[in-house]
Amino acid sequence: MACKEEKIPAIDFTKPDLKPGTPQWESTKAQLIQALEECGCFEAIYDAKLPHGAQEAMFATAKEIFEFSTETKLKNASTKPLHGYFGRTPDLPSYESLCITDMLHSGNVEAFASIFWPEGNPDFCNKVRSYTKTLVELDEMMKRMVLESVGAENHIDEFLKMSQYFLRFSHYEAAKGENTKNKLRPHTDGTFLAIIAQNQVNGLQLMKKDGEWMEVNIAPNSFIVMAGDCLMAWTNGRIHSPVHKVATDENIDRYSIPFSSIPKLGVTIEAPKELVNEEHPLLFKPFEILDLFGFFTSSAATGSGVNAFKTYCGA
Repeated sequence: MACKEEKIPAIDFTKPDLKPGTPQWESTKAQLIQALEECGCFEAIYDAKLPHGAQEAMFATAKEIFEFSTETKLKNASTKPLHGYFGRTPDLPSYESLCITDMLHSGNVEAFASIFWPEGNPDFCNKVRSYTKTLVELDEMMKRMVLESVGAENHIDEFLKMSQYFLRFSHYEAAKGENTKNKLRPHTDGTFLAIIAQNQVNGLQLMKKDGEWMEVNIAPNSFIVMAGDCLMAWTNGRIHSPVHKVATDENIDRYSIPFSSIPKLGVTIEAPKELVNEEHPLLFKPFEILDLFGFFTSSAATGSGVNAFKTYCGA
């Protein structure tokens, strides 16, 4: 099915005086909740808040670490599902991904850096921390807006404390024809929110609620913000977790850097009682993130296709 060329909503988070209770906050919140309810995805304008040249520096770093040997990159592998390195599989021979997990935990950025630079790389660690510090601020701002919008403002503090953050570096090697086109199968993300930067090489495609596919094209230095299954479950379906895929056929490597918030280990995700009633019956059973990720990597999830999340915990 051909993709339609449509624009996802664009929301500017660099407005002056964007603080809770201000007119700017209320108007931005209205845009955000409409975008997340209708398509689960939007373009976030936030580059002015980043240190100068931060995105460019991150992509230069991404290119550098993917040039290391596979043996070295495999040291980033993890026994936990959907943590660490994966890729170069028979069905995705040109795709690979590296990950800094729970990156706000003391020492985790340095531990990742030591895989590639055994003597340490303070410059890399400082770049990553500076870049992600700004994105944490955006992530928490957006979550606050979501909870205010769905009537769960009393849970804001506890909800923000539920999150850990993953920074993932993804590489799609340049396709060499139709038979080698890079593809990630249609899926949803098991996250709260993902803030995605890409190196101006498009490829992300989003399934709209009517089943039509659309290309996600954004301005240089903007971010793609996408809601995930955990946010959809916690809001009892108010927020839409969109099905999406990646297909690249350009003769240039594609890099993307998703910065994702997911529940901390041991946290049970379930909708608060305020969001469950006769008009909005409970849609999803409680779950923990490692159990969800384990299901996502199972043959049962593969057989469920784009309905894997609902198969796992639909009420």
